[in-house]
Amino acid sequence: MILQEVLDMWLEEKRTYVKLSTYAYYYYEIEHYISPLLGHLPLDELTNEHIQNAVLLLQKQGGSNGEPLKRSTVQNLAVLLKQVIRYAVRRKFMKCLAMEIHFAVQPTIRQQKVFNKVERLHMTEALLNNLNYKNLGILLCLNTGLRIGELCALKWKDINLEHRVIHVTKTLQRIYISDGQRKTDIVIASPKTSASIRDIPVGKKLHAIIETLSCREQEHYILTNAHSYLEPRTLRQYYKNFLRRNNIPELNFHCLRHTFATCLIEKGADYKCVSEILGHASIHTTLNMYVHPLMEEKRKCMELMEWE
Repeated sequence: MILQEVLDMWLEEKRTYVKLSTYAYYYYEIEHYISPLLGHLPLDELTNEHIQNAVLLLQKQGGSNGEPLKRSTVQNLAVLLKQVIRYAVRRKFMKCLAMEIHFAVQPTIRQQKVFNKVERLHMTEALLNNLNYKNLGILLCLNTGLRIGELCALKWKDINLEHRVIHVTKTLQRIYISDGQRKTDIVIASPKTSASIRDIPVGKKLHAIIETLSCREQEHYILTNAHSYLEPRTLRQYYKNFLRRNNIPELNFHCLRHTFATCLIEKGADYKCVSEILGHASIHTTLNMYVHPLMEEKRKCMELMEWE
């Protein structure tokens, strides 16, 4: 028996127990990264060295264009492979294999890119000067930290204008599936973690802007104001064209979320509140991503130490 056979069996079993989006993630990762490097190996010949070499190769040139894969991505692949091997051992397809994997040193992580104050004001002005439903969506992300999939799944019924609250309960994404043939499909489902299901308060200025838009049918998607949705890749292209037309730096769509979070942190917002608004499963995620004290703040800390 070769590893690919076990990978297929493991995937088939997982299909029963996990969400479709999670299964799609497993399928994609296995097909694109694990199978090409290790799938052909017989189980009785598979060694830790095979896996170690595959890990280093993925870190070096595992991307779609031969670029390095992030260390965190490769670590997730190793965790996935460990699950498959444990499954094979339980089924007595192979002997126990103790995976002792080492990862190459990761280059220094660059700080998240964000729009500065001037760019934020310029963007807001451009969005308001041509306020349509897609531009409202961009404005929502810039001022609430919504993820693109959450925005695409948002309907008017999810915004309580009376209480000024956005109810985030779903995400829309195009996932990679296989049902006799390779294809992608749109799935609208609950977010992966319970923390992502949340209520986001709407500021007074944003609330006033939302109220200026008419024909808000409760079952209509916000980005289209129709029963049909707008998928993330279409919105990304619209956003990219918007930035170009208005001479705004072409940061990717997710940078709207980073900009929102960074702005709140810089203004002294409570970290726990920011974490919950963003839908992070842990406040540590928020702290690690967005809290980078300035040198002046560090100096103030050091001055707290007094000489006896």
